[in-house]
Amino acid sequence: MTNSLASLVSKYGDPKRVTCQLPMLKFPPVNENRHGEVCMAILRPNGRFLLQTKQSYPNSIMRLPTGGIKESEDIEHALFREIWEETNLEVDVERFVATLRYNDGKTKSGFQTHMFFCLEIKGDLQVNDPKERISAWAEAKPDELRGYAEELRQITPSWNSWGHFRAAALDELAEFCTREKV
Repeated sequence: MTNSLASLVSKYGDPKRVTCQLPMLKFPPVNENRHGEVCMAILRPNGRFLLQTKQSYPNSIMRLPTGGIKESEDIEHALFREIWEETNLEVDVERFVATLRYNDGKTKSGFQTHMFFCLEIKGDLQVNDPKERISAWAEAKPDELRGYAEELRQITPSWNSWGHFRAAALDELAEFCTREKV
């Protein structure tokens, strides 16, 4: 475990380690030269999690906000940078929920998703980085997360592996919410 991960574990708890099997790994960001991303499970004051879509997604499908970790960037720095870029919200990070790894049954990807449970403290929801291309927001109660995951798994065939990839984080968040009674 790197010093960065050890520091995160001591601050936010030991994450669940999950290996997710996907239909294939030949889609961005899993097949790119990036090593990972942060996933922001932001619980709003109304008890709902923030979801997003982008113009390029089929049927305006919703997912949890995520953002890439830059080369040699600390995971925690990436988390707060991405929260600011994508949401403009101030949050308290409550828990390091999970680290997700991916394979297709034959090949393992080096790409990882580090998910954090965050409580919104204040701020006005807005995108600070137009390159993010976020086109809409939604909010989901904890018991609605699995429904969004299922929609992602049913996405059009050309996006199917990506849909399974994005559904995995929603599934893990739903399980966390059940276990922790969120």
